[in-house]
Amino acid sequence: MGRTLLCVPGVVLLGVLLCRGNPTAKTKPVLTVSTLWLSPGASVTLSCEVKPSSAAWTFYWYKALPDVSLEKYRYELVPGSGEGTKNDYYQINGQEHTAGYACRAGRGSPELLTQYSEPKLVWSGVSHPAASLALSPMRTKHYTVDEIQLTCSGKSTLWKVRRYRQYYPSDVSDCSAWGKMTGSTCNFSSRWYQKAVYWCESGTGEFSNAVNVTIHPPRAVLTVSPSWLSPKASVTLTCQVEPPSTLWRFYWYRAVPDQSKYSYRYDPLRGANKGTTKNSYVTQGQKHTAGYACRAGRGNPEIFTDYSKITLSWSAESHPAASLTVRPPRDKLFTGDEIQLKCSGSPGTWRVRRFRQSPYNSDVSDCVSWGTMSESSCTFRSRWEQTAVYWCESGSGQLSNALNVTVHATPKAVLTASTQWASPGASVILSCEVKPSSPGWRLYWYKAVPEQPNTYKYYPLPEKAHETLQHYVVRDQKHTSGYACRAGWGFPEFFTNYSESKIVWSAESHPAAALTVSPARDTLYTVDELQLTCTGSSGDWRVRRFRPYYQSDVSDCSVWGMMTDSSCIFNSPQYHKGVYWCESASGVLSNAVNITIQATPKPVLTVSTSWLSPGGSVTLRCDIKPASTKWRFYWNKAVPDLAENKYRYELLSDTVGGTVQGSHVVHGETHTAVYACRAGREKGQFFTEYSEPKFVWSAESHPAASLTVSPAREKLYIVDDIQLKCAGNSADWRVRRFRQSYYKSDLSDCSSWGTMNGPLCTFSNPFYRKAVYWCESGAGEFSNAVNITVEPAPQPLLTASPPWLSPGVSVTLTCEVKPSSVGWRFYWYKTVPHLSESSYKYDPLPDVTTGTVENAYIVYGQKHTAGYACRGGKGNPELFTDYSEPKIVWSTASNPQASLTVSPKRKKLFVKEKIQLMCTGGSADWRVNRFRQSYYQSESSNCTVWGKMTGSSCTFISPENDESVYWCESGSGEFSNAVNITLKPAPRPQLTVSPSWRRPGASVTLSCEVEPPSAEWRFYWYKAVPDLSKGYTYDLLPGSTKGTVQDSFVVHGQEHTAGYACRAGIGNPEIFTDYSEPKIVWSAESRSAASLTVSPTRDKFYIVDNIQLQCAGSSSDWRVRRFSYSYDQSDSSNCSSWGTMTGSSCTFISPRYHRAVYWCESGSGEYSNAVNITVNISPKPTLFVFPSWPSPGASVTLRCQVEPPSAEWRFYWYKAVPDLSQNNYTHEPLPGVTVGTVENVYIVHGQKHTTGFSCRAGKQNPEYFTGYSDPRFVWTAESHPAASLTVSPARDKLYIVDDIQLKCAGSSSDWRVWRFRQSYYKSDLSVCSGWGTMTGSSCTFNNLQYNVALYWCESGAGEYSNAVNITMHLVQKPRLTVSPPWLSPGVAVTLHCEVEPQSTRRRFYWYKAVPDLSQIKFRYDLLPDSVDGTIDNSFVIHKQKHTAGYACIAGWENVEYSTNFSEPQFVWSADAHPAASLAVSPVRAKLFTFDEVHLSCTGDSADWRVRRFSESSYSDCSVWGVMTGSLCTFSSRWLHNAVYWCESGSGEFSNALNITIHLAPILQLTASPSWLSHGASVNLSCEVDPPSDGWRYYWYRAVPDLSRNDYRYELLPDSVNGTGQDSLVIHGQRHTVGYACRVGYGNPEFLSRHSEPKFVCSPVSSPAASLSVSPDRAQHFTNESVTLNCGGNSAEWRVMMMRELSSSLHSDSCSTWGSMNGSSCTFSSQQFYKAAFWCESESGELSNAVNLTVQDEDLLLVSPVHPVTEGASVTLSCITREQNQLSNVIFYHNNELRQNDSRGELKISAVSQSDEGFYKCEHSGDVSPQSWVAIEAVLKKSSSSFSVMWAVGTVCVIVFIVLLLLLIRFIRLKGTSYFYDLVRPTKEPANDPKKGQSNSYSLLKFKNTGNLRRYPERDDNCDLRAGAAGRSSPAASNTAVYSEVRSTSGH
Repeated sequence: MGRTLLCVPGVVLLGVLLCRGNPTAKTKPVLTVSTLWLSPGASVTLSCEVKPSSAAWTFYWYKALPDVSLEKYRYELVPGSGEGTKNDYYQINGQEHTAGYACRAGRGSPELLTQYSEPKLVWSGVSHPAASLALSPMRTKHYTVDEIQLTCSGKSTLWKVRRYRQYYPSDVSDCSAWGKMTGSTCNFSSRWYQKAVYWCESGTGEFSNAVNVTIHPPRAVLTVSPSWLSPKASVTLTCQVEPPSTLWRFYWYRAVPDQSKYSYRYDPLRGANKGTTKNSYVTQGQKHTAGYACRAGRGNPEIFTDYSKITLSWSAESHPAASLTVRPPRDKLFTGDEIQLKCSGSPGTWRVRRFRQSPYNSDVSDCVSWGTMSESSCTFRSRWEQTAVYWCESGSGQLSNALNVTVHATPKAVLTASTQWASPGASVILSCEVKPSSPGWRLYWYKAVPEQPNTYKYYPLPEKAHETLQHYVVRDQKHTSGYACRAGWGFPEFFTNYSESKIVWSAESHPAAALTVSPARDTLYTVDELQLTCTGSSGDWRVRRFRPYYQSDVSDCSVWGMMTDSSCIFNSPQYHKGVYWCESASGVLSNAVNITIQATPKPVLTVSTSWLSPGGSVTLRCDIKPASTKWRFYWNKAVPDLAENKYRYELLSDTVGGTVQGSHVVHGETHTAVYACRAGREKGQFFTEYSEPKFVWSAESHPAASLTVSPAREKLYIVDDIQLKCAGNSADWRVRRFRQSYYKSDLSDCSSWGTMNGPLCTFSNPFYRKAVYWCESGAGEFSNAVNITVEPAPQPLLTASPPWLSPGVSVTLTCEVKPSSVGWRFYWYKTVPHLSESSYKYDPLPDVTTGTVENAYIVYGQKHTAGYACRGGKGNPELFTDYSEPKIVWSTASNPQASLTVSPKRKKLFVKEKIQLMCTGGSADWRVNRFRQSYYQSESSNCTVWGKMTGSSCTFISPENDESVYWCESGSGEFSNAVNITLKPAPRPQLTVSPSWRRPGASVTLSCEVEPPSAEWRFYWYKAVPDLSKGYTYDLLPGSTKGTVQDSFVVHGQEHTAGYACRAGIGNPEIFTDYSEPKIVWSAESRSAASLTVSPTRDKFYIVDNIQLQCAGSSSDWRVRRFSYSYDQSDSSNCSSWGTMTGSSCTFISPRYHRAVYWCESGSGEYSNAVNITVNISPKPTLFVFPSWPSPGASVTLRCQVEPPSAEWRFYWYKAVPDLSQNNYTHEPLPGVTVGTVENVYIVHGQKHTTGFSCRAGKQNPEYFTGYSDPRFVWTAESHPAASLTVSPARDKLYIVDDIQLKCAGSSSDWRVWRFRQSYYKSDLSVCSGWGTMTGSSCTFNNLQYNVALYWCESGAGEYSNAVNITMHLVQKPRLTVSPPWLSPGVAVTLHCEVEPQSTRRRFYWYKAVPDLSQIKFRYDLLPDSVDGTIDNSFVIHKQKHTAGYACIAGWENVEYSTNFSEPQFVWSADAHPAASLAVSPVRAKLFTFDEVHLSCTGDSADWRVRRFSESSYSDCSVWGVMTGSLCTFSSRWLHNAVYWCESGSGEFSNALNITIHLAPILQLTASPSWLSHGASVNLSCEVDPPSDGWRYYWYRAVPDLSRNDYRYELLPDSVNGTGQDSLVIHGQRHTVGYACRVGYGNPEFLSRHSEPKFVCSPVSSPAASLSVSPDRAQHFTNESVTLNCGGNSAEWRVMMMRELSSSLHSDSCSTWGSMNGSSCTFSSQQFYKAAFWCESESGELSNAVNLTVQDEDLLLVSPVHPVTEGASVTLSCITREQNQLSNVIFYHNNELRQNDSRGELKISAVSQSDEGFYKCEHSGDVSPQSWVAIEAVLKKSSSSFSVMWAVGTVCVIVFIVLLLLLIRFIRLKGTSYFYDLVRPTKEPANDPKKGQSNSYSLLKFKNTGNLRRYPERDDNCDLRAGAAGRSSPAASNTAVYSEVRSTSGH
């Protein structure tokens, strides 16, 4: 017991020690936030810093909520931060309103926590629904004289206003510390400048929006007019104060220099001691320079602003006590001048001051800031061009005269020489130009003589010996010499610096100075060491170099080499071109040498194969540029040198002496090897570098070196650890890798991308890679090479179907591995919630622990929500993918172990509503999960992220629309039922009132609309009562306490203006929407408690009016509100937003047209009457003059237009007189119209000179005037005696490169030049200073763009000059011509460049156009003799052999302007270039359209383009063909002629080829006869257009191809090799058939397209294809359905139709004119129709052909479609459109009566040949069209014996011969009888009852056949020209469609 008692104090003591020793409790972390002000949608990052820092800290994040009652903050954990975070930062998303945050940290177990950090606020300008802050006055700027009010409003009665100021330290305090807090309002003012953030904090713990307020002291700004005094002028002072107010008084001072205080004292101006209410003050009689200031005061006691900045009014007149003079007394001062400003006057001290004005600011400063002040003189030099005003200030307070001094930039003298290289005895012309140029300079010329160490002395050249104005000629220049110039101006003379020395070189050595170069070689390289040696009569030398780069570079040897005595030794690491010469200490210059140093060439090695095949050879090719026959090539094998980490090179044994050829073949190489090459020349004295080594790999292991890969799998993945092992007879190894991408190749060692350990290289690759690997040994051997591709790690994707379970439905899981591959096994898992790890465990599904081959698995019997996952495995050892993302399959059925319920239990839940999700079941631990699917992504997260988890309950409020699935997961691994919850915002109702303006006695109807509508809403109706502190309060209307079911409410008895609002509620407990926006019902009726009056009391208001709205009534507090509306929106706002509220008065000016309703609202909650005010635009008149260019003495009509027009206006007319001092115009009334005119038109008579006019208008009494109109000008070209304008240069056409001078002359010394430009969109009027330079009376300008404008002068005396219209023309791109276009041997090429304008300052530059394939254009290289350009616009090039391109540009020196390059022009050559040649394929005499032409470029480049010149335009192959590597392929559809050539990536042109593409022939096939008769042959004729020799003809059968809806073409047996003739005869054809032809030309042969197929028709059916018609008759009615049936040995058919359209034959398949169903085609026609039809089968057969007609008749003949066999019976009948059977029908045969009785049919029992012919029928006077009935003859078999047949046959032959002889005799006597096949119209008989009907007949050609019956021939394609009755008969009359046999002889 005693021991136990002893333990108690021990434990207590230990606890005390632990607490006292806990430093954590004293630690206070520091919180920082990423942003202080929220932007919409931005996140906020919190950072918590604890010192000392440690990884053991856990950080907790809190929201700081105001606790106003306790004057502090309380802290609530931020959702998701309950368990703390290991990161010391935390991101908060979706924060919209002002919020406070804090943090603290903890560590250890049990956890010890630090103090809370100081709270940090993140401000937002968005008001919170429960807390908002309003600022009054609501202005962007506030001032120290303002009383500022901050008003808090919202759902609380307890408020405090806080302020944050960013000082040192930061300052956060309450209103009580710096203002006065009354209820929810804080009032304060500040006497000092300050910037702070203000916000409200409510008793309910909310933050309002924050407001940033800056308080400025009031500021006075003084302006003085004029700034320069003119004699007797008054000075107007104007003082502007911010903020403006009518309470200010203004005080005016003269600023008197006070040098004792180095400032000014302020003496009040006369009469200004007590201030003025006006903000302007006029001083009279001011003669001398004076300074002024102002300030303003207000209040009692009066508070003053600071004095304004001092503003001076300058005078050029000297003061008796103070004057200023300038030295040197020159017209121009320059930046090199030492300028002295001398003050004189009363004795004492002086200071000189300067005023400078820039576009951005003005600057006043003393001499000590920019010069040296010595007693009364200020001396300074200006380094820059500047203009400033200077004046003196004396110690006695006087100001001197002011001087405007301009310091011009010191000009630079630029010397140029007419030639850079002097030829012996030639003259050199020196030109000296002063830049910038100006008149008055005198030029001086010097010889530049070298002076050690690095300068020149200048000796004047003999004066006036050869001097002109700007040039000096040096005669007999023999040796290298240097020259310089300078210029002088004015008196005392100012000199420029000497120009840069200009050296004129000569190659001739001087006796006293000579230069030699070693090595003395034609070509020098960057590896050469060069020695330049000076010799002569001097001991001291320097060597100089000139390089003609962008900026010329002249320097000494000491800069780029080493000077030793008289020698300069140097080498150049890069390409280089320069002129070198010696200069001696005695001043002599040596001969000059032009040296070009070429880059040391590095050869490029290529190998014929990168992978060896067994026994194969390797071809090495070494390319070097520039190519030369002098090179020898040396071939090396690269041997690994591991010690030096490089390769050493061993010459191949058979190439020790090098080879002349640039290629070498290595035989017998079996293992991996590396090669390199280099080249040498001059017998081995000079070698290039080694080429980059090139590898030839072999998969065959070397006995001394081999490489193996582990794992030994076909595929390797980025998750694999890959091991490369080297083995062989060496202890040292390195593993190398080669990778090739589209852009570059990469060679590197294992150490760069893996780990090398002895012979082992291990690496894993996190990216997809493909590379070659091999080993290199310390003994210099290469192993076999291995090509390894590392595949990306596959990622499984699980899908589950369906996502929601329904009873009895199984779940299908599908596992997809990407990238997909064979060989995977799939493993299936159930995901079990693992709450402690915030993840899932994966339990294998039963029966599939070894995986499945299929990637799908079906789960049966699943009832409750469950989660699944999968993964894949392959290989041995097996490689597994990661687990897939778990997929949840949801069920609405509750699990006994886990269920989810939602509160509130309502169908509709709303945004910002508190929702509780409750988990119940057999577990104590829970988490609630949510799944959301958007258009872009899906998201699954738990409650801690978006809500607050407390035990088994998740509570959350959603700030935005949401649709998600929610479910519970238990600690025991169960899933609950799932619930789909949709959240939408509680709608804000929309209130409408009717009417908006109250009519007497009318009721007001309120309508409240809620979206979405629902019958569950109840509506509450309110009166909106003005509450000036926070907006409106809402009082329930009587009868609306419990709401209404209806959404409308009627208010009776409302007399005055009133406001209303509504809201709606739903559910139990009831959720309310926000109040609607209040709606006002206005009334014009005043009331005693509140009334509104408007001043001024006018019908119309204008934007210049100061409008005052005065509230009166029983309240002292008021606000004026305005409701404005437009087409797009409405706006309701307070006076403070658009005016100034002072007490009960609102004053405003509207800057634009405005229409609104205004009313007052009182502090006691009353509304005044409403007033509707429209503010009209203050009209500004527009003046129109006509004409603008009058003829001399003509009258000018002025018209003044005011918008809006009114009959009350009077118009005043003025002359606009130039006022140069104000840079404006004064307005002098025109004579006789000082009181204005009623008419808006005025005529000025006798106008001779340029003049300006203006107008204005006035109305009412007192008269209100508009502003003056903009002046409008009347121009004339006639000069005024007092003012005239001349233009130089005096040319008809002026260009943008011209320097244009506009010279004003007349009776004034002051001038300004104006310009007027008019475009489609606007006009522009401006003075010379805006676009040129005004010097005295001259305006000089140039304009580097196209311009049309009018110019004139205005004088200081107010006169206008004549006007001049000037157009500045663009300088067009120069046009280059080349002659001749094709090169011939020995002929020079002449280039001619044309451009306007012509000028002596114009120079031409000539370029070679070099192809630049990377930019798809050309680069331009200056031709060697064109560096300085040429004056002549032509240039001759000699010895041009190959195709080349040229261009030119032109430049003008005066404006430093040059044109663009001309379009390149080409001179072509048929000679191939060694580096580029063009070949064409096919190589044929003629090329045709549709030929595939190949243009192949070859040469020493890998990149090519092919170009074409055609019809004066150039284009690339990519425009008209396809470019693949060096091959351009194209075909042309049109005839054309063009020149083609290649351009290489190295800039070379190939030979040019002139290629003509001829039109491919058009073929016309004719087939005769078109209808087959028994035994007849078919004649085919193929006509070629255009005709030409050399064709071969190919003949084809057109076979139907139904799959392509076309025909395929099969060569006829006798046509395989074509025929030389254009015709072919085919014998034995019996059935319908189609034919086509095509032609070929040349070798390789060009084949044309097939001709259109032509068909030979036959009525004979075949077993494979036949056509039948239903109804089975030849004639059919319009709109009658006709079916064509195909039969035969095919399953697929098409029916073809051919008819005549527009005199040509047109064929189509049934699908275009009917309906095809299987083997049947059905059609009908609404009009007369005739066509031939046949079937075509899938197997390529054609059926018999039939002719059908569709007749627009009421009576038709029924006759057979097909021929009737001789001996068979046939029945003819007649039918009507109604298909009635008729009796008493008359039948005609060949127009002769055949039958006339009561029968309705004509039956012929056994037809014979005599029955063939045309038939028609007649009924009740109607006659049908005729139809042809054909009879098919039957060949009878003979029963006689063979002998009888022989005898008969013999007799027949004899008879046939006799008949044939008689026939020939008859033909000779009578001519040839034949049948016509030409279709001709027939003449209608006068008595024909069918007159007017479209009948025609066919005359069909028959050979003289006697009595043999045959089918008549048809004209073309199945006799489509047969008339209405079909086939013709020889005996038919002219009244119907028939065929007639006629003889051409007339018999």
